[in-house]
This record gives sequence, structure tokens and C-alpha cells, in this order.
Amino acid sequence: MAHIAQLAEVDVSTVSRALADSPRVTVETKERIRKIVEETGYVVNHGARMLRNQMAGQILVILPNIAATFYPEVVLGIEDTAQKEGMSVIIGSTQLDNVREEALAQQLLNGAVDGIILLTGHLPEVLRNFAGIERHIVAVSRSVADISIPYVNIDNEKAFAAAVKHLLAQGYTDIAHIAGPKRSPTAIARIQGYTRAMTEAGLSTFIRVEAAESYDIEAGRLAMQRILSSGPPPRAVACASDEMAMGAIRSTRNEGLRVPEDIAFIGFDDISFAAAFEPALTTIRSPRRKMGELGAQLLIRNLKNPNLKPKSIVVEHQLIVRESCGAKRSKGKTSAPNRDN
Repeated sequence: MAHIAQLAEVDVSTVSRALADSPRVTVETKERIRKIVEETGYVVNHGARMLRNQMAGQILVILPNIAATFYPEVVLGIEDTAQKEGMSVIIGSTQLDNVREEALAQQLLNGAVDGIILLTGHLPEVLRNFAGIERHIVAVSRSVADISIPYVNIDNEKAFAAAVKHLLAQGYTDIAHIAGPKRSPTAIARIQGYTRAMTEAGLSTFIRVEAAESYDIEAGRLAMQRILSSGPPPRAVACASDEMAMGAIRSTRNEGLRVPEDIAFIGFDDISFAAAFEPALTTIRSPRRKMGELGAQLLIRNLKNPNLKPKSIVVEHQLIVRESCGAKRSKGKTSAPNRDN
């Protein structure tokens, strides 16, 4: 660095700022330093820079299952933002195993990572008494209950109520709900949205919730089997995920019923192949990549500004209308403004 500064006829601190793209350095000076760097083959040692700043330069993303279709877009958003800040991302999949989850969380305690982005909706027990927890951890897509961790998420209750209201607008009254695990705050919020929409429509007698242990295709298939074997089939089903809707549709067809002619379906998340499914799924779109970007921005801001009060962010959701609900294809949008935690 001293050599670069000598050649550019500036201070060493100016070289450092220029390489960090600081606005305190003029464009002309940055360009002059850049050319000298290219000519000399100088390479920034990010490890040394992080060590000097007492940071590891790494973010750990903890998710339940790396193979689940929901998470890749979120992770891409996190990686894009972290890379711009000169930080790297480590992915840890818990496979719903508490031992794995605790081992991953230890990386924050031993300083291997600077912060954690949780996609599990669950705080590892080993971190519960961690000092400064609200600065070092952000929850994305699933908020954490009973603890003040900032989050980036949609308003799940409002979003699911919008899904049910769309079915009601198509003339359906007997609407069942295939829900996620009832211990999950996300599942609870979506159940509340379903129940509120049905109650406000005067249809509380039709409320039927079939909870599953996961959000995947097999869980949806089994839940729909239970619904169909317990009495007359509902006229429509609102599912807590697109994968669950796909599994439920499979069970419905196995019973000789048509979709959407006999039973209409609506999913949630708008995963990549929801539009290619047959019939194409009506669903609620979660802006997954944007949530990842905002989650990483929020975490990095909290890490760099220890005196800043962490804030949660609520992002927009969108109703995407396709064939599975029996309605004419169109688009509608429901939004929620950003708000403080």
C-alpha cells in the first residue's frame, strides 16, 4: 500500500479509501490508483482488513433444508448483498436436527462468523443469552417468536386472508385450509388469516384446518387424503405452500376428482415451477430474493452501527391468479408498508 501511495503521490489512507470505493476520494484519484494497482498487480487482503476491523467477514445462513425450493432465491439475495460489502456467506442446513443447529450456531459464539440470518423461524438455544443478539441475528421469511430479533418478512396473516378472499370472490364457500406445523409462527399467522377471512364472510361453520408437519409435496398429499376421507370434499382448498398444493392436487386426482372443476386450489410462495404445473397454480408470491437482500442489508447495518435500534421490515406480497382456482388469469397486488419492529 505504501508503494501504491508513493506512486500515486497520495497518503496510504487515501489508497485504502480508494480501494474501498469511499465517496471521500475523487473519481480522478480512484482512477489513478486503480491503474497503478493494475500495473503493479496489487491485491487487497480482505482477511487482513477484516482482522484489523475485528470482523470475520462472514455471514452464516441457517436454513432447515437446502433442497427445499423456497430457499435458493433468498440465499442468492443474501449473497449478492454480502459480496458488495466484501463479506462471504456460509450455508448451514439443520435438516431439522437440533444437534446440527446448535453446532452451526456455535460459529457466532467462537467468532467464526459476524452474524446469522435465520430462515428456520427458530432461535438455537445456545444463542438465547448471547449479548447483542438483536444486532447479530436477523430472521428472514420466518419471524422468531418470543424474542426481539429483527426480521424481514411479508405479513403472513394479511397475505393468506387475501388468498382466501380471492376464493370467496370466485363464489366458493366451503373452503378448507391445509396448514403448516401448528408450532410455527408462520403457520399460526396463516391459519389466523384463513380463519379471519372465513369468519368475516359469515362462513365460520365451514372452517376446516388440516395441519401438516412440513410444507412439502408429501405433506400436502397426506393432508388432502385425510380431508377427503373425513367427509364430503370441500369446494376449494387454500394451501400453506405451493408444494403442499401440488401434493394435495395429486391426492384429489387419485380420487377421480377434477381440478378446478370439482375442487379449486390456491398455493403460497410462487415457486419457480408453479406456473408450469398442471393446472398452473394460483398463489401468493413472496419476494424471496428481495427478502434475502433486505435481510443481509439489515444485518450488516446492525453490525456496523451498534448504537442503531434494529428495525424489522415488512415487504409486499402479490396475488398471482392462474388456472387452479377456476378464475380467469389475471394479476392483483396487495402490499404492506415497511414498519419498525
